Amino acid sequence: MKSIKTTPEFMNLEENEIIEALDAFENLFSDDDDVDPSIEPENPIVSEVARLINEYTNRFDELLANNEDGELPEEIFEYEPEIVIERVAYEIFMDAVHDSMQDADEYE
Repeated sequence: MKSIKTTPEFMNLEENEIIEALDAFENLFSDDDDVDPSIEPENPIVSEVARLINEYTNRFDELLANNEDGELPEEIFEYEPEIVIERVAYEIFMDAVHDSMQDADEYE
């Protein structure tokens, strides 16, 4: 996970700027079920958060594929991004991992 970094123009953003951009994008849709993933966000902050989440997801998938015992790699739970935008994206990613784990437990 440590190799996933934001680009320089996003390194000094404050958390409130990032949250405001994400909220504005989310407000384009009436509810979570209405979100259209084909819509490209106009705000570059939202695009960068989406890119980071995608990178975290890809890295997670690689770690799972290389983990022969089928357990979640500890690396994902120990990783703590230092840059604010990376941390926000990672928290969103980890929320999705947590939700999918709960969903999987419900179907067992």
